[in-house]
Amino acid sequence: MYKIEESIGRAATKIAQDIEANCIISVEQMKKVTELNVETNYVSILVTIFRRLKKGVFSKKEYLTKVRKVTSGSVIPLKEILMEGITKKYVEKGDRVVCVQNESMGSGFRGLLFIFDVDKIFFDISTHNLAKTISADVIEAALSIALELGREGREGKKVGTAFIIGDKNEILNFTRQLIFNPFMGYSEEKRVITDPDIRETIKEFSQLDGVFIINKDGVVVTSGTYLDIETSDVDLPPGFGTRHRNCAAITKKTDSIAITVSGTGGNVRVFKEGKIVMKLQ
Repeated sequence: MYKIEESIGRAATKIAQDIEANCIISVEQMKKVTELNVETNYVSILVTIFRRLKKGVFSKKEYLTKVRKVTSGSVIPLKEILMEGITKKYVEKGDRVVCVQNESMGSGFRGLLFIFDVDKIFFDISTHNLAKTISADVIEAALSIALELGREGREGKKVGTAFIIGDKNEILNFTRQLIFNPFMGYSEEKRVITDPDIRETIKEFSQLDGVFIINKDGVVVTSGTYLDIETSDVDLPPGFGTRHRNCAAITKKTDSIAITVSGTGGNVRVFKEGKIVMKLQ
């Protein structure tokens, strides 16, 4: 086993040199650490980050953290770890990162090696703590669809819509379903926004008036839904319409984020706690 881990470590170092990566991150489950294992849905891990200072010279940072247990083969824990590294300022925007994960993480493999580029979107998701209660994959999937709608529209026409992601029980207190919910009656497994098979369906329903409601696990709860919420305490610059004001208000009243697509310019904005935290085109 140790020979395999040593070989993967050497390979990671060689790959990092070849592709001019800024960081090498090693992830290992810490079975002997008990203080972080109180929640059974989480596992304790040791994260070691080697950051390149100059050619051949690296600094080393180590810390204990926890990640959610996931199905074998998933890279979600690595992405969450990378986001935490950004939050701790060990990883920066524009970095290229080589991540190494050993078999203790329960991936089903003796060892895994991944390469990530920390682009602007991923960096902003991390620095604004958007993935604190919502999976980063869910946010990335919603942003990806929103950006496609902003660039391409639908059937040659501009589309204006929004995705509200968060605690569905809180959010639904401020909504009205004025049309039949097209997602009603389908199993949750067929309504997950991270599933590539549902992208075109979501883009098609984006032409409906109203917004999409998505829970924290990425399940599309409703579409064609109207937000019924007081907006008088929303502080937005002049020029924003009802959709943007309602989205700002819902993120101020509930534990949620909102991703809007402008029906005029196609701009994509992300709202949190009543404010615009990201603007994308």
